Amino acid sequence: MSGKKSIDHSTMREMNLALILDTLRIHAPIARSTLSNLTGLNKVTVSSLVKELLDRELVRELGVDTSSSDIGRPAINLELNPDAGFIIGAEIGVDFLSVILTNFSAEILARRYESTRHLTSMDSILNRMVTLLRETYREVNRGHGNILGIGLGLPGLVEVSNGSLIFSPNLGWRDVPVGEILNQELNVPIFIDNEANMAALGESYFGAGMNKEYVLFISVGVGLGGGIVLHEKLLPGMSGFAGEIGHMTMQPDGYKCNCGNSGCWETLVSQRAVFRSIKEQITSGNISLLSAMTTGDLDRLTIPMVVKAADQKDEVALKALHDLGRWLGIGMANLINILNPERIVFGGILSLAHEHILPVAYEELSNRALEWSQQSCDIVIATHGKDSCVMGGIATVFRQILRQPTYWTTGSSS
Repeated sequence: MSGKKSIDHSTMREMNLALILDTLRIHAPIARSTLSNLTGLNKVTVSSLVKELLDRELVRELGVDTSSSDIGRPAINLELNPDAGFIIGAEIGVDFLSVILTNFSAEILARRYESTRHLTSMDSILNRMVTLLRETYREVNRGHGNILGIGLGLPGLVEVSNGSLIFSPNLGWRDVPVGEILNQELNVPIFIDNEANMAALGESYFGAGMNKEYVLFISVGVGLGGGIVLHEKLLPGMSGFAGEIGHMTMQPDGYKCNCGNSGCWETLVSQRAVFRSIKEQITSGNISLLSAMTTGDLDRLTIPMVVKAADQKDEVALKALHDLGRWLGIGMANLINILNPERIVFGGILSLAHEHILPVAYEELSNRALEWSQQSCDIVIATHGKDSCVMGGIATVFRQILRQPTYWTTGSSS
């Protein structure tokens, strides 16, 4: 019986340590008395927990809280200790690789971003990602730092338990043991998930979804993905594949999707849909600034080019973006009716064109979503833009630390 009590006490202390860390993540710098008020823990417990976190160097003291009106001993502010360790966030995109390095306060210290259009095979892409991770890892080690973990996002269905990429429609990869490959190369905890799920978590922890209970993240780039976060926890679904919103059927006889279906939402709301529309319009004889921007080679189109042309009232670019906005709004209306989220965060490369896309999307949404569900939901742009997923990698590692803060500073990951 005493053993059970000991386990319960240990578990409760671990949960309370996590609560203190998470509260500091959101509200720091704050004093111990404020921590007590925000967490509901009594001041003696907070003082004991903070001492342990200070000893473990996960938290540090700052100067005196001058805003405090307490009489007596001046209050000392606390915050997460940025030097507690480093975290790497990474993403293998459809046509790029991205890696960032942050401290424990999630401040970006270094970044690498590379196109993979010149890499012709899966092996070459994976090898290049390993190289980027190794270089970042070695840079930290040279400074005698401690890598707490790596969070990697992949564009497809991921078996989270072992980090295998089951299927990526837009890469054409199947059954790739990414986790196994990386674990053989790097001696550091690695966590792998779908890129939209990671982006959703990143925005919920460090961006536009902070302080919101129920967030739907929609990422529009080469493909279209989504992630659902409830109380800062991802909703993975029964098999871990929830959030594949891009493969909702919108037009049964529509364009062929890379997933094998026809008429998926992704075929109408994606970078490819925008480029397809522009090429069709110009081929039909419409005049566009984009012809000159690409020197006549429309395969060189980029979303920043399209946004620049739209900003200059280019009718071809505007039509492509407005058509996408219409279908985005229709899909959003369906999701609002089904999920009733508190906030939708719009991210991915197409969020660069939000000034041209969202007004059209709002119009469709207002005509199709139930008014009561609309009233409880707002739509905002992702704070971190193209970095949402890699920030999600940081959040994924941070979440693991919150689950077992004492292990993380004394176990094999240290």
